[in-house]
Amino acid sequence: MTDQTDDKPVRKRRRKWPWVLALVAVLGIIIAVVTNRDGDDTDTANVPDQEPPAGPEVQTAGIGQPVRDGTFEFTVTGVEHRDSVGDPYLTQQAQGQYVVVTVRVSNIGDQQGFFADSDQYLLDANDRQYSADSAAGTSISGNDVLYNPINPGNNVEGQLVFDVPPDTATDRIELHDSFASEGAVVDLR
Repeated sequence: MTDQTDDKPVRKRRRKWPWVLALVAVLGIIIAVVTNRDGDDTDTANVPDQEPPAGPEVQTAGIGQPVRDGTFEFTVTGVEHRDSVGDPYLTQQAQGQYVVVTVRVSNIGDQQGFFADSDQYLLDANDRQYSADSAAGTSISGNDVLYNPINPGNNVEGQLVFDVPPDTATDRIELHDSFASEGAVVDLR
């Protein structure tokens, strides 16, 4: 006589709970994705027209009035038009005409700041933008506003020099505490 239990193949008992957990996890992920997607979709046809949020407003002032940008306060104290700048030994001749803007820069922050003439722009009545002429600025004896570190509470005064075409109607100057700042505007008219 043979043992009947030996002839039958041994079956492994399969566990169902890992499959159930995996199914619940997949369903949870699907529900989360669908719920987030529904929250992101908006019906723009029924939304009233809205203006985009306004960015930071740029300060505007006139000659003699202080404006602030970042850690600097600027006061334009004068504007001159010249054919040349410098002393008799270091004269720079303009391609067109020089617009020389005298400015006082005060550090109103709590850390040292670096003022650079290359971050300042002159604009004409047609919104054309002119960069400062650093070489012409260096020819002015005692000019203190080229690339200058300014400690908190200190100020410097000097001339920003711009070479523009003759008879350019200068409109305003845009002053910045750094190349990436919003800037402050001084009306030169």
